[in-house]
Amino acid sequence: MTMTADQIVAEIQTLFRSDSMPWIVGYSGGKDSTASLQLVWTALAGLPPEERTKMVYVISTDTLVENPVIAAWVQTSLLRIDVAAKQQGLNIKAERLTPAVGNRFWVNLIGKGYPAPRPKFRWCTDRLKISTSTEFIQKLSESQGEAILVLGQRRGESQARDKVMDQYKGSTRDRLSKNKDPKLSRVWVYPPIESWTSDDVWEYLITTPNPWGLDNQELFGIYRGATPDAECPIVVDTSTSSCGDSRFGCYVCTMVTQDKSMQAMIQNDDQKQWMQPILDFRNKNLAVEDRDERDFRRLNGRLTLFRDQLVHGPYTQQRREFLLKELLQTQKLVQESDHKQGTQLIELISVAELEEIRRIWVEEKGEIEDLVPKVYADVLGVAYPGRDMEQVPLDRGDLTILRQVSTEVESETEAAQELYKLTRSLLALQFQSIESHKRSKHLDKLEGVLRQYAFRNEQEALEFAKSSASSESEPDGDASDGTTMIA
Repeated sequence: MTMTADQIVAEIQTLFRSDSMPWIVGYSGGKDSTASLQLVWTALAGLPPEERTKMVYVISTDTLVENPVIAAWVQTSLLRIDVAAKQQGLNIKAERLTPAVGNRFWVNLIGKGYPAPRPKFRWCTDRLKISTSTEFIQKLSESQGEAILVLGQRRGESQARDKVMDQYKGSTRDRLSKNKDPKLSRVWVYPPIESWTSDDVWEYLITTPNPWGLDNQELFGIYRGATPDAECPIVVDTSTSSCGDSRFGCYVCTMVTQDKSMQAMIQNDDQKQWMQPILDFRNKNLAVEDRDERDFRRLNGRLTLFRDQLVHGPYTQQRREFLLKELLQTQKLVQESDHKQGTQLIELISVAELEEIRRIWVEEKGEIEDLVPKVYADVLGVAYPGRDMEQVPLDRGDLTILRQVSTEVESETEAAQELYKLTRSLLALQFQSIESHKRSKHLDKLEGVLRQYAFRNEQEALEFAKSSASSESEPDGDASDGTTMIA
């Protein structure tokens, strides 16, 4: 049975007054989370001031690789929410959450070399979204005893969504249900618009003014612009379907074949042509078959055999350097279009992320070429703004000589590259040990490098793997794991 907006508002007021638990509203800026927040806001505004003393936190997780149009809309919304709540005497506070630097998309893809997400290795969702929001909710629920999490989930959106919502059933508290995540055992889940259809949501949003001062017609315009057939009026009956069902997400997402919403935005609005380089970057560099661009070893140096082939792991150094160049070039094209998010030019990758990528390349991977500053300067034409790094043991001239010597020793190209990487990595590890004055497990680390680069080429590694281990059951999992032998 579909509940009316007035019935939901009354239900919210009853729940809100029933205990002292703080509320957390998940807000993505989309239609469902907007409707849920608007209902909560209306319910609180209808209570006497003495009954709305507990806090309501509106949390929005910015993965930093969101569709830029949606990211700008959400950022504006959060600012308006704080201002309007204060003016209206409501204890509502907006919180923009971002992933820790080490969990960000470019740090993992370009820094560590994780391949673009795929069904058997969907490493992005937890790092970019779940862990960020979970940490906030966990801290709040533990400090306050319990908390209520309001989600804009609806039945009928998808079988997967219905399955998740079914897990929340069986609660003794009627419309509230316990969160199934063990980390959030003190959190109750409340989906106010569970029974609504997409048309119900739009009818409510268009006929009810937004209480924090945004125009819901503008939100519908974003959805309509993200639909290939933009000629779709709002409908409020069941005889026709609404066009406002577009899906927005990360522009780097490779879990879908095409980013249809961004593609439609560009197609339908000349003012959004500036996003074309972003879409081109995604289609050209991420949504592609990339096995040959990845190391034949896993991130931890192991070999994994599947159907008489080695499962390739992280992106090679050459591929990671290429992706960084392409990303910075894309950022340059977008900024040259003079498009801004607020008053700031759009930034696809931050200096903090570049610094972490640089650290991973030099310190963790032993890539003492220190390529990040050079790539940055070459593409953008300005000096790299990051910090000074400790002097590496070999300068560019020394590394050039090392490459030449490797080529002289090994005539076959791949074997020469492996010899170069082995020698360079041993020198980098020795230098790190001297600089840090830490000799603990130094010999073990040296042995690890020797094992990692024990093969002259992939064919040699494949023959060793065939003779030493049984095949794995999964063809393409986490680039860092694997129940395999160490070469």
